[in-house]
Amino acid sequence: MKTGAGGLVSTLIPLMEQVNGTWVASAMTRVDSNVAESYNGNRVPIPEDNPKFWAPLIVTDSNIYEEYYGVINNLLLWFIHHYMWNLAYTPDIDDKTHKAWKSYQYVNHQFADKIIDEVNSNKKKPLIMLQDIHLFLCPAYIKEKLDDIFLSHFIHIPWPHPDYFSILPDYMEKSIVEGLLSNDLIGFHIKKYVKNFLMTCEKYADEVDFKNNKVVYNGRGVFIKDYPISVDDKKLKSLAKSEDVLKKEDVIKRIKKNRFLIYRTERTDPSKNIIRGFKAYDLFLKKYPEFQGKVVFLKTGMSSRESVKEYRDYGEDVNKIIEEVNDKYSKDDWKPIETIFNAEYAIVTAALKNYDCLLVNSIYDGMNIVPKEGAAVNEKGGVLILSETTGAYGELKNYSLNINAFDISQTAEAIYKAVTMDQNERNQRLEGLKNIISEKNVYVWMMEQFNDIGKLF
Repeated sequence: MKTGAGGLVSTLIPLMEQVNGTWVASAMTRVDSNVAESYNGNRVPIPEDNPKFWAPLIVTDSNIYEEYYGVINNLLLWFIHHYMWNLAYTPDIDDKTHKAWKSYQYVNHQFADKIIDEVNSNKKKPLIMLQDIHLFLCPAYIKEKLDDIFLSHFIHIPWPHPDYFSILPDYMEKSIVEGLLSNDLIGFHIKKYVKNFLMTCEKYADEVDFKNNKVVYNGRGVFIKDYPISVDDKKLKSLAKSEDVLKKEDVIKRIKKNRFLIYRTERTDPSKNIIRGFKAYDLFLKKYPEFQGKVVFLKTGMSSRESVKEYRDYGEDVNKIIEEVNDKYSKDDWKPIETIFNAEYAIVTAALKNYDCLLVNSIYDGMNIVPKEGAAVNEKGGVLILSETTGAYGELKNYSLNINAFDISQTAEAIYKAVTMDQNERNQRLEGLKNIISEKNVYVWMMEQFNDIGKLF
């Protein structure tokens, strides 16, 4: 069995284990499908030898799944929510897109049917917590069959301004908004996304109450709230001390060689702004040549959504800028940028323990938990450079070096400031980050939702 590569899965699994819940998910590979079909009702125990929760899997025809996930979710919706379309040229919403929307509807129906089956086969009073953009239509389909059920839905990515969201054809936009307004509680990471969603609802709802973050739709009240997601800092600290991570630290130390280590880790996704990060590093090395040979930039990560041309093209452009910087500055035993592709999490954790500077310069990000993961385990007084358009910015800005994601010059200066910062200030900044993450970890994120659900349920 294979789990998704994103931060959402790793964040939610500990919570599922705590509540012994049921996670309705999609089979992502043929192997997943085969495993699912070997169990009654496709209900896979996780882990299989000693179940802590159950994962009933949806098995979908590969062509339908590609339209649902590749065309609608990974391209059309993801690009809209992250402001990634170049509107003078893209997107072209054509017959292929309209056809794929039918598959998006179909798979949402599949999820709704599976959830309804689980509810009907369980004697306990259910709480259904839907996650993210894959299931925008699912709440409406569930409400058709289970009218008295409580539904919450958490959106893990940005909600754009309604003018940008209106890129979607009217009938798609209407279906998404009405689908979401079939929930009782909708969560976002930050207040800005709450406000954008409320504005989007204005042309569909009976009433939008911006003061109390409430939408009245078809006579029902729907509450909208921000819940900034975090990490399990105690589990991360324990992992950081594990034998596997300690071994992988040798790899990081061989790359570092007593140099100042700048680090970044993410999927190869245009929203992560990888190319501008390396352009800023190039500018830093040009403006401050005295640091050539004394600083190394490590990137770990993995390819993402390679079936989508835009992602393949972006990956090629990332590789190109890395080659350009290395060709321009490499000398003796020093290569300015080192890369580890498809890095296992033990390597990532080892790098997070040992970075001197962590660069997170996303264009737009729902939250981006990397700075929280990094601060939780870092042991070097690591400095965080953080763009103002990440969801984490509001919580961490007082202890990070803050940048405009599009300003290469400012980012280069932030790198210089990080490299030249005295150890006392570095330690104080890191301690501030650690305190925030410890006080509001992932369990606080979940309990805040449970508390509000308890008031509404």
